[in-house]
Amino acid sequence: MLLVTGSNGSVSLRDELVLGRRELGARFRALPPRTLGAGELLASATRSGKVIFHLVTGWACRFREFTDSHQVIVDIYLPGDVIGLDAVLRTRTLEEVMTLTSIAAEVIEDGLTDLMTCRSTALYIAWLLGERQQRSDRFLAAISSLDARGRLATMLLDFYRRLSRRRLITGSTYNLPLTQIQIGAYLGLTVAHVNRVLRSLRDERIVNIEKHCVTIFDLEHLTGLARNGPLAYSIADLDQRSLGEPMPAGGQHTPIKADSNLADTNLAGLRPAVARGVFAA
Repeated sequence: MLLVTGSNGSVSLRDELVLGRRELGARFRALPPRTLGAGELLASATRSGKVIFHLVTGWACRFREFTDSHQVIVDIYLPGDVIGLDAVLRTRTLEEVMTLTSIAAEVIEDGLTDLMTCRSTALYIAWLLGERQQRSDRFLAAISSLDARGRLATMLLDFYRRLSRRRLITGSTYNLPLTQIQIGAYLGLTVAHVNRVLRSLRDERIVNIEKHCVTIFDLEHLTGLARNGPLAYSIADLDQRSLGEPMPAGGQHTPIKADSNLADTNLAGLRPAVARGVFAA
């Protein structure tokens, strides 16, 4: 492959990231995707803890369980996200990642050491980790400083922009496979508060969520609610589309479909404390 080089003959960072993205995608596509049903732990799909997942279709989440059986959702994974880089590095475990819908995921097992020996792939993996950290920092800032309307706006805009950048949606409507209990666990709000704010946003014709379908009526107003705090997507974020658009299986993206039976997700076989909490809704 011919790469554009700088005046000193060195390959540009962006070119290396693009190459690393292609190499990682080729490794993911070497094996057929694995499937899991809604409410399953990602760790159940493999016997090894050193596994990297590329989410092709479906949604998943990372949760944290406290000693009093209280659970919170700390991250939401959308189609295109890479999961498990930190599990391979032994900083977080896959046992805290659960599917929110049925999913299909491409998998690389026990391959991180080999991947990290390639400069371009290692740089892209570092870029993915940095991108995720930036998103986590922005979300934490929003949770710390915004009211309930701002938090909901932040969440809905984050999903909308991530899906748009990956060309999984083209309009202002997308499927949101989260219950109000799960939204509350993600945003640090009670179910009653979530319900109240959603009604107000609907009545003001800003955004509506009905049967897991989000319809944004007033993107500018919704963005204004989120920008009342420190969360703001920069132009640089939006310009990363070519890098942030992860590796689709077979070269095409698969549209997202919400799980129509999400509210009745069967969690039999999971730890009892988990089944009683957020994910039992």
